[in-house]
Amino acid sequence: MKYKVDEDGIAWITLDRVDRLNSFDEESWKELGDKVRTANNDKNVKVLVLTGEGRAFSAGDDIFAMAELKDADDAKKFFDTLYYAVESLIELEKPLICAVNGLAYGGGCEILLFCDVVVGSKESKFSIPEAKLGLIPPMAISVGHKYWGRAVNRLAITGEVITAEEAKQIGIVDYIADDVLMKSKEIAKDIILNVDLEAVKVIKKWTKAEKERIQRAIMELALLSTTKSAKSRMEGFKDRHKKANKG
Repeated sequence: MKYKVDEDGIAWITLDRVDRLNSFDEESWKELGDKVRTANNDKNVKVLVLTGEGRAFSAGDDIFAMAELKDADDAKKFFDTLYYAVESLIELEKPLICAVNGLAYGGGCEILLFCDVVVGSKESKFSIPEAKLGLIPPMAISVGHKYWGRAVNRLAITGEVITAEEAKQIGIVDYIADDVLMKSKEIAKDIILNVDLEAVKVIKKWTKAEKERIQRAIMELALLSTTKSAKSRMEGFKDRHKKANKG
């Protein structure tokens, strides 16, 4: 995971597990939480931009890593780390822009709930497919209605893939751009030049998501992840993935 602060005071976090479509294992959830906290504590950072490298923003939780969780203790450790990252996004006092360069699935889509501005590419795709794996999308079902309305039900229950245009209609995406990084930088610089960042802190305090509700949903996901049904579906996902790669 890459981290840099540019001359304008914009911190850039780039997810770079390209071979896994920037999905999150336990280590990368921890790293995201660390880097967001670093940006939050750095007085030189005015705005944070989160993006992905390659053809994905993020495919969410790494199913290969989740399939290896042996018992409830393993699952709790993994999902405590996920919550550590989510908590850092919720508690961030600075503007957060997400530059969605490609697919945003599962947890990679749910992260957008905690962004202040989302810029999607014309080719970006969005999906919340956890139910297909016998799992749940904890952030979407706990606080998603507040931000995205009833569409959260449809996306979580069907697991369908939607385009950037539909994502914009729902409110998942704010802007669609040919160059998401350039557009994100433009927005970030505009915020830095025109907005009082102390006022932003207060705005974010009053609009942030409910941590306790999210934490309870994440723990429910931890329990589901070790059930026989979920394990079977995750193994099926792994088999399909391996066959597709061989083909």
